Amino acid sequence: MAKRFKAIPTVPFEVIIKGHEAVNEGRKTFGPGDPTIALVRSMHRDHEPDEILAVSYRLGALAKFIQEGEGKPWTFAVTEDDGHMVNEALFRAAARAPLMEAKTAGQVAFDHKAFMQIALEESESEGTA
Repeated sequence: MAKRFKAIPTVPFEVIIKGHEAVNEGRKTFGPGDPTIALVRSMHRDHEPDEILAVSYRLGALAKFIQEGEGKPWTFAVTEDDGHMVNEALFRAAARAPLMEAKTAGQVAFDHKAFMQIALEESESEGTA
């Protein structure tokens, strides 16, 4: 019988931003490593383990989405080592887009079409008519 993968819960926008900031701070302080350690270190007092795990999966799926070049309308490369400035719309989409478990954590990914629809909904329109 095939394993049935379950949905990874959505998280509030503020929580995914807190997680992203924790990962960035962890890299600055301790260098590259497992971002989950930085998440746990920063969030364990105020958040349940399931929520921290959801943030980890969602940030990982967002990083994969950006690394694959899918977030181009909402990102701007700023460093030689693939650092990007990321529009808030992508974080908002990452917080609430449907996401399912997979065989391995590296295979967890957003459905492109669903993610893009949410990112478009979350984007502020620019220009005037």
